Order: sequence, then structure tokens, then C-alpha cells
Amino acid sequence: MSKEKKEAVYSPAGIFRELKKVQWPRFGELMSSSGLVIGFTLLFGLYFFICELAASSLVSWIVSL
Repeated sequence: MSKEKKEAVYSPAGIFRELKKVQWPRFGELMSSSGLVIGFTLLFGLYFFICELAASSLVSWIVSL
């Protein structure tokens, strides 16, 4: 019972037809989403920086014993 897989054929007309179906975000939504991504990236960067400082301090302390 094997079904034959239909090959995907990409044509410029088909691509443009699909692009018209896409719901593009408005400028405000785009800026809001971008701001969230940038904000969380900065928060995670700060978190990992603090973790790195703590880990290096701990390793330095252990080595100095």
C-alpha cells in the first residue's frame, strides 16, 4: 500500500499566488514583535553574561584553594 509522492513543481505564477495569500503584518505589529525579540535577546545576553561571571569567579576561587 505505498502511495506515490506527488512531486512539487514550483512556478513563478504559483509562488506569486501563494504570496498573495500571506497575511503580512502591519508596521505597528512588526515593530512590536521586533522590539520583543530585541528585548528578550538583550535580557538573555545579560543573564548569560552574569552566569559567565559567576562561573568564572567560582572556578578562580576553586583553583586558588
